[in-house]
This record gives sequence, structure tokens and C-alpha cells, in this order.
Amino acid sequence: MTPRNFMLTIAFAAMLGSLSLPASAANYPDWTGQWRDLDTTRWDPSKPNLLGQQAPLIPEYQKVLVDAIADRRQGGFGNTPTISCGHTGMPRAMILYEAMEINVGPKMTYFMFDFLDPLRRVYTDGRDWPATVEPTWMGTSIGHWESSSGDDNYDTLVVETRGFKGPRVIDGSGIQLHDDNQTVIKERIYLDKQNPDVLRNEITIIDHAFTRPWTVTRGYKRFRDYIWAEFSCGEGNEHIVINKQHYVLSAEGFLMPTRKDQPPPDLRYFKVQGN
Repeated sequence: MTPRNFMLTIAFAAMLGSLSLPASAANYPDWTGQWRDLDTTRWDPSKPNLLGQQAPLIPEYQKVLVDAIADRRQGGFGNTPTISCGHTGMPRAMILYEAMEINVGPKMTYFMFDFLDPLRRVYTDGRDWPATVEPTWMGTSIGHWESSSGDDNYDTLVVETRGFKGPRVIDGSGIQLHDDNQTVIKERIYLDKQNPDVLRNEITIIDHAFTRPWTVTRGYKRFRDYIWAEFSCGEGNEHIVINKQHYVLSAEGFLMPTRKDQPPPDLRYFKVQGN
């Protein structure tokens, strides 16, 4: 091996090491394994779903929620985009409808999802917020590590996320965030002190659709003996949205309404039989 190739090999190994060395070797927590949500049915696991969540919504967005729930009960899909494989976005991505993997590093921590938005990056390199942030569904996440014991053994990831696209809802009930997309999300992520195979995430949402900040703690269970499966939302998905109307495909492949007296889609560009 030539000196140049040797140095390239060392540099490449160092780059990989910054991403995938065992976290314990660098005084960072061991969050390896496969993580699954302890409750995917609602945003706040401590409260009933739908209106039982008691989301602190202003009247305008309380009505959006009530209308979304009513639409679902009539066979519609409410206002949740994931039925037709739309983005989850933040913070809904932190409801792990499918499995998640975490890669901890000193400058960047990656959250990798099997669901619709596959990757979330949390920058922990000491950077400041840029003057402008390009809006995305997952937002931009900047964080830092803390130690509950006061030494250099970090155990808590503190994150702030801003810069969003929308519309975004928090869970399947239809709790919608404000159309201005000025949401700020703050998280404290750490292993449960009683069970190292449970990860806690204290999530605070600050949003103009709310009368106050809303804090919820979610939990994820670690599986150490696991197999990664493949998830494709579009495969076998019978839901179709045409001009904001929700239809479904029958088993025979025909378009069907989802509720009584639903109008058919506009067929102006098709030659209708008999015409």
C-alpha cells in the first residue's frame, strides 16, 4: 500500500468512525437496536384519543379537528395525509408507525425511520441557527448533549426543531398545526432509568394553533434481537385522492366512493362511453 493510499484509508476509517463507532467508546449513550413505539394510536399516550387528547387548540383549529373526526366517521380520510402516503413530518414522525434505528455521533445523530419520512438529522456540532432555514417536512434540528451525572458521560439529547412545510397534523385524529408553519419543537431524549430498553422523549410543541406550549412524553421499546423488514406505503394502498376527494379502489380495481352521495371525479379529459 502506498503512503497516499494508506492516508486515504485512515481518513476514510476516521470518517466512518465518527458515524458508527460504539457510542460508549466516545462517552455517548448506547441507543443501538431496533426501536418501536409503545403506543401509536394517539399523540399523548396518557389520554384517550380523538377529542380526549384535550389538545390546547384555539377555536379555529379546534373546529378543524372536529370536522376531521366527523369526516372520518362518514368514511372520509379527514385531514391526515399519510392515508395516501403523504409526509408524516415533525413531530408526527416521532410516532413510530414502523421501526426506527438511531446512529449516535458527536457531531450528528441520525434517526432512521421505516415509515414515510426515512431520515432525520440532528446537528450537535455547536452550530448556530442560520439566518434563513429552507422549509422541509421534518424541519431542521439542532441539539446538544447533556449529562445527568455532571461528568462527560452524556445521556440526554436536547433538540430544537424549526423550519417546516405544511400542512402537518400531529396524529391520526387530525390535530393540525398552524398554517403559518412557525412551529418550534423541543425534545429531551434519554433512556428510562428503570429500563435501558425504553427510550423516553419529552416533546414540547410551540405553535400558533395552540393556546400554550403542549408537552407530551412518548416511549419507545428497544428490540436487540431483530430483523429489518421492508415497508412500502404505496404497495397495496387502495386510497386515492382526486381534487381533494378521497376514494378507494375495490378488489376488482374499480373506483369506489367512501361515503354516501359522494360526487364522482371530474372526467373532462376522458371520453365517456356513449358520448
